Amino acid sequence: MKKLVLLLFTVLCVYSCKNSTFTINGSVDRKELDGKTIFIKERIKREWKTIDSAKIENQKFSFKGTSDTAKIAFIVYEFPEHKRVRQAFVLEGGKITVSVDTANFMTIKGTSQNDLFQSYQDTKNAFNTKVESYYKSQKDILKTPEQKVIFDLEMEKFNKEEVSIDRKFATEHVNTLVGTHVFMNSFYGYSLSEKETVIGLMNADTKKVKRIQEIISDLDVEKKVAVGQNYSNIKLPSITGNELALSDLVGKTDFVLVDFWASWCGPCMEFLPELQAFYTKHKGTQFEIYGVSLDDSKEAWIDAVRSHKIEWKLVSDLQGWKCKGSRAYAVNSIPSTFLIDKKGKIVGKNLSLSEMGKYLDKKEDKK
Repeated sequence: MKKLVLLLFTVLCVYSCKNSTFTINGSVDRKELDGKTIFIKERIKREWKTIDSAKIENQKFSFKGTSDTAKIAFIVYEFPEHKRVRQAFVLEGGKITVSVDTANFMTIKGTSQNDLFQSYQDTKNAFNTKVESYYKSQKDILKTPEQKVIFDLEMEKFNKEEVSIDRKFATEHVNTLVGTHVFMNSFYGYSLSEKETVIGLMNADTKKVKRIQEIISDLDVEKKVAVGQNYSNIKLPSITGNELALSDLVGKTDFVLVDFWASWCGPCMEFLPELQAFYTKHKGTQFEIYGVSLDDSKEAWIDAVRSHKIEWKLVSDLQGWKCKGSRAYAVNSIPSTFLIDKKGKIVGKNLSLSEMGKYLDKKEDKK
């Protein structure tokens, strides 16, 4: 559901733990999982590290160990082959139980923080089931443009509902490990004022978390590139190696769309055909796109451009999430877009294509 890939920015969050000894006893409903390896992993600086592993035997598995601090970790396995199933939980002292149903939904309970986390997961699982049911009911009947518009509007409502679920939990449990984790993995969907509200409820210890400090720092950048503000210039190497500045484009057409994307971003690539059709319709004096790639591999970047025949202006410093362009716009999820008018004012952020079309149509009517 979420636009991003997530980014991509899941961060380890550590709190004190009273009991350092933990046991995890798990069961799976699928007999096909017997013989599979199941892992406890953690995410450190965007890399997955294995804490422990176990074999599933007779639909059971177990772990035992010590943890001096409570931290967010993940139960991970593959089923079917090459399809990774991953669920976050709190690795902390105590007796933890894990059950996995035939739909790969996990229930993780036994300690106070995991019980709290599971209450959130239950809400999200119910929501995801509802969305999946709607998607399956509609995917084969989208035959007209009108039906597609209705579908897109409904999916946008689902997106807003999901953000609301995440924000409510993060707000109510803001100074807990799980509340902080949910906030760090969903804040990019909040408005600027909603982020400020949650951060305003944080205590000193929560604000010391490195990722939280980064989010707070980005708020000042977000304010500078909020809707209604003048754009911030970007100057990055083009796909041919020559530098191309955003200022080279702004003012030359009625609107410029700054599109942050990457070849590895699933939602970006899914959105691409629609964006290409929109570009074909409006390109010229009316519209241009300045595509900022968050790739760190030039080969992957160029392959994506060639295979999908992307025609608009493209730039990247191949620094991934550390891209100077993304930092100038406080981008923490992709795809992420900013629509800039001829005078250099940001008139929209993450607009749907239909919303963008209305801006362009208004400009066209005035001519």
